[in-house]
Amino acid sequence: MISLRYHITSTVAIFFALGLGIFLGSIIVRDDTLARHQQSLIDGIESEFTLIRKDREALYARLLDAESLLEDSFEFGEMALTKLVCGKLDGKLIALVVPGKGLSHDEAAAITAALREAGASVSRIVYVTKRFEPLTSEDTRELGALYELSKPSPNAVGERLANSVALLVSQEEACHLPAIDSLLRSEYLEIDLLETVTSRCDAVIIAGGSRDPAHAPLYTDIPLIKAFQKLGIPTVIGESRNVDFSFASEYRRFRIPIIEQVDTLMGRFSLIEQLACIMDGD
Repeated sequence: MISLRYHITSTVAIFFALGLGIFLGSIIVRDDTLARHQQSLIDGIESEFTLIRKDREALYARLLDAESLLEDSFEFGEMALTKLVCGKLDGKLIALVVPGKGLSHDEAAAITAALREAGASVSRIVYVTKRFEPLTSEDTRELGALYELSKPSPNAVGERLANSVALLVSQEEACHLPAIDSLLRSEYLEIDLLETVTSRCDAVIIAGGSRDPAHAPLYTDIPLIKAFQKLGIPTVIGESRNVDFSFASEYRRFRIPIIEQVDTLMGRFSLIEQLACIMDGD
């Protein structure tokens, strides 16, 4: 049981503490101690902000210098690439096949420009916009009838489509095949015709990797590799650093040269060096 004496003692202690707090507070305010302390804190914070601002300005200046140096390096690299590759592919006819959004149009244009600087002619760029193996039985029957297959299967149709693209890339007369017309009408292919193909294509570049999560190399890239190997046309895989999905390990099973980061200066140089080697039989 709490006694009256305890209540009185507690009450006195509370009022004593309150009075002491008021007394000390009045001394601090009267002596301007609190104001001086606050001003000291403000001065310290302003000093820190000044240092941070100076560091930021110095970093920004360094960033501008680095960007300028990088731009100069790219300009020098482009100039050096032109000198290094000049004449390496003189008189050669090259084609580029892009399945699965493996290269953007800008990247394809940069590679085409590098090939021309090396002396090659670029016959055509073929963009494959759909997988070769049909997804529906209706497409299988329709495309199977186009190739006069008595018992069409997705695998058989896909193989014939890949063979048609290989012929389109390597032979001028293939442009007039009914199968090619059908592929163009059904939006399987988009073609940039750059040069007139008057002879057998000397080499083909297949854009590896993809930006499309639904793309599977088993149904497009690999049938193309097999089709070009069947025709005996030297083939190189060029994979951009900007693809979201790389299939380099799957391509290597076919003992085919692979150039990674083909969109960079070093990648384009390596591509031209590799093309020169395989066309010379090295």
